[in-house]
Order: sequence, then structure tokens, then C-alpha cells
Amino acid sequence: MIYTFQISDVSAQSQSIINMLLSLSKDYDFLKVVEDEKIELTPEQEKELDRRYENFLKNPKNGKTWSEVKQRLLKA
Repeated sequence: MIYTFQISDVSAQSQSIINMLLSLSKDYDFLKVVEDEKIELTPEQEKELDRRYENFLKNPKNGKTWSEVKQRLLKA
């Protein structure tokens, strides 16, 4: 089983945990630290996400739950 943790490095406490895990990964071969690259959105993508979020806020009942979407996809 593989576990994935996402830790933001914005605080001193989170940076301390990151440093501890980096140190442990040197001693234990079963522990691997992978640093994700930050993915930047284009202005167009940000605008589209904002538009969709505003639409959701105005019309929350128009959406589908994950269960509904999953069920529809599994039937296809």
C-alpha cells in the first residue's frame, strides 16, 4: 500500500515536518519524498474556473453529486 501526503511548505511547522521526512527518507529506503511541481493555470483557465464556481453558487441544485456522475459513467 502506498500513502500520499500533501504538505504545504508555507509555515515553519510544515517546513519542519518536511525536513524530518527528508531526513528519514535518507535512512529508510521504503520512504520516498517526491516534490510536486507547482502547476500554474493560464488566465483563461482561471477565468473559466471562476465562471463555473459563480454558476455553482447561483445554481447549486443544477449540479450532480459524485455518486450520480459515477453511476452514469459506470453504466456507459
